[in-house]
Amino acid sequence: MAEISVTALAMVDAPAEQVRTALADYREVRPAILTANFSGYQVLEGGRGAGSQVRWTYNPARWGRRRARDWEIQADEVDGALVERDSHSGTVTIWTVIEADGARSAVRVELVVPAPDGPRGMLARSRIGRLRRVYGEVLQALRERIAADPGGTHAD
Repeated sequence: MAEISVTALAMVDAPAEQVRTALADYREVRPAILTANFSGYQVLEGGRGAGSQVRWTYNPARWGRRRARDWEIQADEVDGALVERDSHSGTVTIWTVIEADGARSAVRVELVVPAPDGPRGMLARSRIGRLRRVYGEVLQALRERIAADPGGTHAD
């Protein structure tokens, strides 16, 4: 089985540690930055960083008859990155935050999605742009969330 990699990038006006803390907050920050493509969000275990277990439904079309997929992720911290593994699909999401300067950070989200070979794999590859757009919107919501709370009081 092949893999498809999807990446979205954003600059955030906050120090890297504040951004990492916000991304690792599965109780308040993460549900607040998800787009309408995500529903049924639940924290099953933990809620902050490594060891957290979270479930949601992802619908790539937001509405309509597209097939929704349930995700149940387990979060780990590996080499400073937040790594989420979906137990249903095998998708791995890696959130990396790098200090750009004292007041800004570069945030990169990469999804590594298993894709079947053949025609079904070609169909999966055709949906890359949609995934990139959705995660770009999530990163924009993160930027807005942090801008609205510059001291990071909601992400502690």
